[in-house]
Amino acid sequence: MLTKITQPAILLGLILMLLLAACQANLGDSSIRPLGEVSTGAIPVEQRTIDSEHLNTQGISLSASTITLGDIDPEDPTKKIGRLQPLADYLAENLKEYGVEQGRVVIARDIEELATLIADGTIDVNIDSPFPSLQVQEMSGSKVVARGWKQNAPDYWSIYVARRDSGIDSVDDFLGKVVAFEEPHSTSGFILPAGTLVDRGLRIVEVSGPEVSVAPDEIGYFFALDEENTFELIFRGAVAGGAVSNQDFLDPKKLDDDLKAQLVAVDHTISVPRQFVSVGPGLDQEMTDTIVDLLAGLEHFEQGQQILKGMRKTKRYDALPPESEAAIEELERLIDLVVD
Repeated sequence: MLTKITQPAILLGLILMLLLAACQANLGDSSIRPLGEVSTGAIPVEQRTIDSEHLNTQGISLSASTITLGDIDPEDPTKKIGRLQPLADYLAENLKEYGVEQGRVVIARDIEELATLIADGTIDVNIDSPFPSLQVQEMSGSKVVARGWKQNAPDYWSIYVARRDSGIDSVDDFLGKVVAFEEPHSTSGFILPAGTLVDRGLRIVEVSGPEVSVAPDEIGYFFALDEENTFELIFRGAVAGGAVSNQDFLDPKKLDDDLKAQLVAVDHTISVPRQFVSVGPGLDQEMTDTIVDLLAGLEHFEQGQQILKGMRKTKRYDALPPESEAAIEELERLIDLVVD
């Protein structure tokens, strides 16, 4: 009798243990928070996109053997992965002396998440425009170590533009009117032009659209989302003017000569480095110097040129020159004027 009773009991116990383990696993899955896109050279982009839905910070398997590039894209992270993965692979191939075995890309949803991932060592290198880079630096302790050239230029600035027949000759003529900026995180489409207006003693207020009335001593602004929309609103007379980068203003793909002749540039801001390369606070200095050298060498051989070509009009990278420090300090001051 004892044998007959014990065997079913053991079987029942095993079944209960399996059910309990399954329940615990399901509870663990339900608490996973989607983080962003994670790529490795061995996983296809399509699979990375699916897998990323089930990753959180703890779920990203990173170590000293991985060099990780990070960026921000809440809308189409797969595209960013495709652009950055060749660079991550190239760096990994040439950093073997530091124990690096693979290159990886992690795409965050916003500046705050990127800063967190840099601060905790998940991301080693970030390449971005000045404003996001400086915000991340403040939040994470990252360090700007190099600059990127776009459209064959190391620097850029913002231009205030209006219709030539509008009678607007200076930014003071924007008082009592509404202008278009690009979007809140744009260096040339918001931070530089808005900060410069405030620095000159002009009061700016955000409004919901171009039709909103503003006080005679204020300049209203709203976000048109991109430079094409800014140009369109100016041409239609919906806004008194707007701010775009000098590179967008001179780009024939965005503004042909006939259209450009209908506009007037009434003022401009300071120039700042076009792009920053930043590294995490824990990255070894010798390894950092090697990364800067590797980036600077990309333009000198075919594979490197192909990598640059895939990174949206990037011409080259070089070490940040000493004269850029003054521009960075001035940009930080303008940021403080317009960002809470």
